[in-house]
This record gives sequence, C-alpha cells and structure tokens, in this order.
Amino acid sequence: MPNILAIETSSEACSLALSDGKEAVNFHKVIFQQHSEKLLQLINDLMNKLDLSYQDLDVIATGCGPGSFTGTRLACSVTQGLSYSKSIPVISVSSLQIIAQGINREFKSLQVIVLVNAHMGQIYLGNFQFDKENLITASQMALKKEEFGKLDFPSKSVFVGNGCELVKNELDDLNMKVYERYPNAKDLLTEAEKKLSKGEIIDPQDLAPIYLTGEEHWTKK
Repeated sequence: MPNILAIETSSEACSLALSDGKEAVNFHKVIFQQHSEKLLQLINDLMNKLDLSYQDLDVIATGCGPGSFTGTRLACSVTQGLSYSKSIPVISVSSLQIIAQGINREFKSLQVIVLVNAHMGQIYLGNFQFDKENLITASQMALKKEEFGKLDFPSKSVFVGNGCELVKNELDDLNMKVYERYPNAKDLLTEAEKKLSKGEIIDPQDLAPIYLTGEEHWTKK
C-alpha cells in the first residue's frame, strides 16, 4: 500500500495528511501567518506518528492553488525540496477542486461552486460537476466581485468557500445552499490515492502554483 503525504497551505488553514495505506493521520488548523514557521515541524510530527521516514514516501500530493500567494508558493516549494532530495514523485491538485471534492463526498452534491476571496475586489471561482463521486467537468477563473451577479448557475448548485461572504446578497437572492470550508488535506489525500492508482504523477520540476487572472481560466472536461 502506498505511503502518501498531502500538503495544503493555500488558505488560512494549514492542512496536512499522511497515509501508510492502512492508517491515516492529519493536521488541520487555522494558524494565521504561521504556515512557514510551523510547516516542516508539523510534517515531522505526522511522520513520527506513523513511524515513517521521508525515504518511505511513495508520493507527495500538493494543493497548488489558487489561493494565498504565499501559502501556495510555500506548499509547492516544500514539496519540490522534499521531492528533489529524496527522489519522490509528485501529484498536483487544484485547491478549489480539493474543496469541491470534500463537499461532494460529505453532502453528495453534484454541482459545486467554490468561491475564494482573492482580495482586491476579486474572487476565484471554481465550477465542478460530479457524477456521484466522479468529477465530470471543472473550470476555474478569477473575476471581479461585481461580475458575479451576471453569471448563471444550475438550480441545484451548492456554494462553498470564504468568497461566499463577498457576494452574500446575490446568493441570498438565488436561495442557494452555502457552506463554509477551507481546503482539507484529507480530501487531497483521497484524490491523490485515485491519481496514483492511475499513474497521474509529475516530475517535481513541473509542479507550479496556479495563478488566475480575470483574463484567463483553466478548464477540464
């Protein structure tokens, strides 16, 4: 069974998960502006709980944003450092997708819209459609807060993320379900197990943060 370390620091929550294929341990806590200071020690604490060394890892999974500029770069940098030094392959997952996958598994929601506060009047928006637990389509973009009201969403969509507060009035008018959630490394770990079974790994040099602007977007079908 694979040994997987999952790192997700794109939000105010520092989130880590580690699995040895039989047991999983995790850390998930909001620690304002302390990610850089505490991340490596927190990883070591989890490794000690399962009596694993870095040489035992089969893959490192990373939430690559979009989100906090500093937090996203931190996760990618730490992952690359460990991967290069120990020759460990990497799995990269959108942080917006991590949130959506968690909501899908918990509430069986088939249409999940993730809104993350991008600051300076902007929102990161991810639109994810599922068939049961299988992701069918995904798109993500950045837009200005005032542009949100011009968009149309399926009637059974659920909304999640700290960006929901920025468009609270619009969501109230749409009468949509709204959940609060930060990206959780437990959800990243589940997605990493799927990707690893399919051989969807990358070289650490190809790992890069996802930065979105209002003029470009990323789509998967």
